[in-house]
Amino acid sequence: MFVDKTAARGVMVDKIKESMLEAFDIVREHKLRSGLVILGVMIGVASLMGMVATLAGLQKFIAQSISANDTPYLSLSKIDFFAGEGRKEWEKRKEFTIDDAFALGELPHVSGVYVEYSRGAAMKYKERKSQLIGLVGSNLVMLHVQSMTIAEGGYFTQFELEHRRNVVVLSYQAATGLFPDEDPIGKRIRINQHEYVVVGVFGKRKSLFGSLGETFAVIPYTSFERDYKSRRQEMEISVIVEGSTYLDEVKESMRSLMRARRKVPLGQPDDFAIITAEATLDFTKKLTDAVALVLVVLSSIGLMVGGIGVMVIMLVSVTERTKEIGIRKAIGATRGEITWQFLVEAATLSGIGGAMGIFVGIGLALLASSVLGFPFVLPIGLVIAAVTLSVSVGLFFGIFPARKAARLDPIVALRYE
Repeated sequence: MFVDKTAARGVMVDKIKESMLEAFDIVREHKLRSGLVILGVMIGVASLMGMVATLAGLQKFIAQSISANDTPYLSLSKIDFFAGEGRKEWEKRKEFTIDDAFALGELPHVSGVYVEYSRGAAMKYKERKSQLIGLVGSNLVMLHVQSMTIAEGGYFTQFELEHRRNVVVLSYQAATGLFPDEDPIGKRIRINQHEYVVVGVFGKRKSLFGSLGETFAVIPYTSFERDYKSRRQEMEISVIVEGSTYLDEVKESMRSLMRARRKVPLGQPDDFAIITAEATLDFTKKLTDAVALVLVVLSSIGLMVGGIGVMVIMLVSVTERTKEIGIRKAIGATRGEITWQFLVEAATLSGIGGAMGIFVGIGLALLASSVLGFPFVLPIGLVIAAVTLSVSVGLFFGIFPARKAARLDPIVALRYE
């Protein structure tokens, strides 16, 4: 029995080899049309590979950006946008104040509180003007929370913060744009209509939003409140926790404190939300997964087009080889063997296109990661899925031509010219 199974397996391997060699012969004989089929499948697989690999890199970049600092923190928000709360809830709820931040800083296991205002602004130095920048008003904890480094000069001091001094720290991009050929430290610049002294420059920083997120300036929040805070300007507050083991405890303490400070009646829902880094990661993952699904469906259309091309070419091949099919059936070839031959030929064509598409897709993903600044991520499962999918397309769209070939009457086929 063992010998019979081995022999049967050997016969099957020989049949596959023979059918694949015939498929390569067809490719060589009909280079143009075979090339068009391969191109169609290649484009479908390449677009699928490129899109999914780029999205995987985006997911990793977002995760790295959110988790850049190992120190756990909790963010206070007027609404829980993850739960679907929106503008209506936002407008009717009270703003947070600096007194809220001071009170949160007194809670057990809280090592610091990060506050931030932000708005757009324009900078000017002599005759040079910058593009629109992000102006941030914050405190000393910002360096720790955002994992930012100082490349030149220094950050503003607690004294400068408390006394509302007109000092500013520029991002690397902002400093390079405004001071291309000179040292910015100590220079006086105008931010909108107010004059500030540059005391420091941050190190280079990659942002998800490109130059828009890399061109910014930071001033003391006290100076921001005096010079730039509008009536509807919102303060953002984040609480730094001593360790991840205290996250739940601090979160409950924050909740109790803020309910008391905002006078939320007993039994009524919170009029604020406490957001964790993990919740943000989960939300972005769900979002990018949904986008990936849409892109996969769209790129699959390209594979469908390639598959239809495989079917058309195989139908033409059946017509051209009608007499050959008749001869093979006359000398004993079964319907199964004829079907198998054409299926292997279709799978070989789509498999070649799939293999080429994988390399092109990897190239596209590498290019996208280089241009956008994302890490390059190539899930091995994606490569296996691409190969399987491309071969499956050939098999699926090759069924009809293969069955048509197998059903030909050998007498009619022999007479075909």
